Amino acid sequence: MNTFAASHRKLLLGLQTVLILIWLINLTETDSYYSVYLLCTIVGVYCMGRNARGRTTHRTAVKVWLMLFSALFSFAVILANWQLFVPVTLLSAGNAALSFLGGMVIGIHVLRCLLDGRQIAASPSERRHPALVFLVCFGVIAAIDLIYLFFAAYPGVLTLDSIGSIREFTTGGYSNVLPFWYTVTVQLFYEIGFALFGEANAAVAFFCVWQVLFLTASVAYMLVTMYQAGTPKGYLGLVCAMFALLPYHVVYSVTVWKDVLFACGVLLFTTALYRLLRGIGKHRIGNAAILFLGGLGMSLWRTNGWVAFLAASLVMLPFLWKRHKGIIGLTAAVVVVGWVLINPVLTAWNVASTDMVEAFSIPLQQIARVVADDSYLAPEERELLSEALDLDVVHDKYDPRLADPIKWEAFRRDNREYVREHFLQYVRLWLRLGRRYPGTYLKAWVEQTKGYWNGGYRYWTYTTVVEENPYGITRVDCDNAVKDCFTAVFRFLDKTAAFQPLYSIGLHVWILISCFAVNTLRKRKEWLLALPSLVIIAGLWLGTPVFAEFRYAYPIFLTLPLIVSATLWPLEAPTGD
Repeated sequence: MNTFAASHRKLLLGLQTVLILIWLINLTETDSYYSVYLLCTIVGVYCMGRNARGRTTHRTAVKVWLMLFSALFSFAVILANWQLFVPVTLLSAGNAALSFLGGMVIGIHVLRCLLDGRQIAASPSERRHPALVFLVCFGVIAAIDLIYLFFAAYPGVLTLDSIGSIREFTTGGYSNVLPFWYTVTVQLFYEIGFALFGEANAAVAFFCVWQVLFLTASVAYMLVTMYQAGTPKGYLGLVCAMFALLPYHVVYSVTVWKDVLFACGVLLFTTALYRLLRGIGKHRIGNAAILFLGGLGMSLWRTNGWVAFLAASLVMLPFLWKRHKGIIGLTAAVVVVGWVLINPVLTAWNVASTDMVEAFSIPLQQIARVVADDSYLAPEERELLSEALDLDVVHDKYDPRLADPIKWEAFRRDNREYVREHFLQYVRLWLRLGRRYPGTYLKAWVEQTKGYWNGGYRYWTYTTVVEENPYGITRVDCDNAVKDCFTAVFRFLDKTAAFQPLYSIGLHVWILISCFAVNTLRKRKEWLLALPSLVIIAGLWLGTPVFAEFRYAYPIFLTLPLIVSATLWPLEAPTGD
């Protein structure tokens, strides 16, 4: 009987291996990072080997959830690579089915391996001198970022968005398109810098120095939290090195973007939440203050940040109500204060609201895809659309991965009032076309969002420019050995295929969802740590204007090391709390 069982297990493992290989081979022509799929395969095979040696059993409900999460992962890969399986024939359909099963095998084994792991963290009492750890991490990362600023990127990195913020506070024409409170933050440090040094370059550099210190302090706060929670020192050192050396972390620290400060707000809130949930450290009042300020930064430093924070807070409410009323009270305070600062205050100050078109990138792209594909439109439908869109421009300019050509070149901005007055008619038209052309809508959504739920794509991650402007802000010519060193390191990390997974938004989203799933199935409240980032990603799935904009997903790259640490090395054994 034992021989038969062993033979049966070997046969099953062999079949699963074949399915994984079919999955991997079918993806060789993908337009995504193939290295990400290869990494998933290696990890999946490793976990399959570990699981084969174990005898852990799970409840039926847990097995169902493992299969569900794995099916979603595999379906996402197939959906993002749908062009590899067309035209649809019996052979291509069978190939897609086998690939789907192969992806499921990988997902099930990875999740099961994570779920069965019992790597309890070192006792927090063994971790002494947290202040020293904070200072060392802060000092190393900040030193590298400041050296980069002053020797390779002075006075900082400024794109059109950056110049837009400066234009608003220099002219007094504020709006909330670029978040007002972010613009005010830039203005505060810009004006202090200008008063101290008397010129625009130095003023921008002063803001960038403050941003470097703020970002680095946020990261060091996360790292010392991981240290106090008993995270292995090797992993801690690796994370510190990544923040010190990876190009996007270094360049973002000196880039005048709302996305950087917003991500810091998410990181501070997530880290403080972990500390309060598990009683990490002695300074509970300080952690509570950081939770509040981080939540407020998340709410104010991005236009839709308050909505994301509200959504996360509502989900957390029933799970924290009994034992963590203090956290509930702080999040409620953030919601109220944020709402007041965004609505009554901005209304009283006559700050222009956001452009409604920005919120409808996905519906616009779906309708534009119908037009671009020359699909049938009834005369009255075409007439209604013509009031909002220049249909000839739509046909010529539609880009399946970027909504800007439709929003800025095809949308009739001089006719916004008509669109507002007939808004419900446009909603009904969008729904009607969706029922008529569901495949077209699905293709448009996939191409517009797949960078946030599939393996990584080649798309710009950061820039080092200073855009032309009338304020005297210019790139200082830095021709020195330090800049050459940064350039060489950045080029090596950016261009080497082995490092592509570190740039993959989709892979980080998969890891985030895996941690969420594992902690949920273990009945550990650490699943709450993934919630803010998951809400942000869900928002991108519903309304992103760009298919793989790295800075939009930057909060995940900041918070994921903490979430992974809390999942792999739990502070205490699962208690079901």
